[in-house]
Amino acid sequence: MALRQGKNPTYEKVVVKAPASTSNLGPGFDVLGLALGVMYDEVEVARMEERDVLLEVGGVGSEIIPTNPDENSAGVVALEFMKWLKEGGFKIKITKGIPPGSGLGSSGASAAATAVAINHMLDLKLDKKKLAEIAAQGEKASAGAPHVDNVAPSIYGGFIVVCSYHPLKILDFPPPKVEFALAVPRGIKKTTKDARDLLPRKAPLSAIINNLGAVSTVVAGMLMSDPKLIGMGMLGDKIVEPARSPLYPWLTKVKNAAMGAGAFGVTLSGAGPSVIAVCGDKRTAVEVAEAMRGAFNTEGIECNAYTSRAASGAKVIRTI
Repeated sequence: MALRQGKNPTYEKVVVKAPASTSNLGPGFDVLGLALGVMYDEVEVARMEERDVLLEVGGVGSEIIPTNPDENSAGVVALEFMKWLKEGGFKIKITKGIPPGSGLGSSGASAAATAVAINHMLDLKLDKKKLAEIAAQGEKASAGAPHVDNVAPSIYGGFIVVCSYHPLKILDFPPPKVEFALAVPRGIKKTTKDARDLLPRKAPLSAIINNLGAVSTVVAGMLMSDPKLIGMGMLGDKIVEPARSPLYPWLTKVKNAAMGAGAFGVTLSGAGPSVIAVCGDKRTAVEVAEAMRGAFNTEGIECNAYTSRAASGAKVIRTI
């Protein structure tokens, strides 16, 4: 596909802010995603005459993020655009607010913000689905696969369902009015690729049927802003989270702490190690977040606790 620059004036520099996200929500592996208003990445993209992509990374966890464009989700996205454009390149400055390897869509937010910035910069007028498709290529750098369940919520905002990958079909819904609690442990080293490598290649029909029912329950709960339904569905994964549990021996203790503090449901956020719980109100969400943090602490793991609602998608915040 050849991209054509729009007729409107273009910008030399565009800055975009993109939200964190949680994917899977228990049973919805690579299918369900939700934008979270708890952390954001900021990406500044500037045009260059040179046919190259230059990367600068700062902020949370920046010391472990590669600046080689082929190994960085934002860099891969920029390289994707350069395949279609005849001249010039991009200088990208990433300010990380989302810790890498946290299960909160860190690489996805950077990729999403870069896609939105270049689209706006060149007045390409690409729709959100195409931007998600391009941004998903960036996920190959961190996950080894172009999944869209993080980049799509970061671009669309709210709650998304991936109906199909081939061809890509995405349903997007407004942010549900529901409170979430998050526990984000520090110092746990894993990659999304590590977590994906543990997944079974086959599953019993009974487990698949169970997960289909659980996914449907999460979707119904999101559309109705019903935390009890969301929680019921989140607890229903019989395939992915059980396969990943050896990576996280503390998971049962953390989940029990969340449920004991009043959560309706709790699961790994994406590939982990962060844990997300759905709650009935803000006060309960605070208590659940603290209970999960306490459970991590008893395992000798430092942890940050947050509450969050669903967020809107990536936004252009500055142009030059």
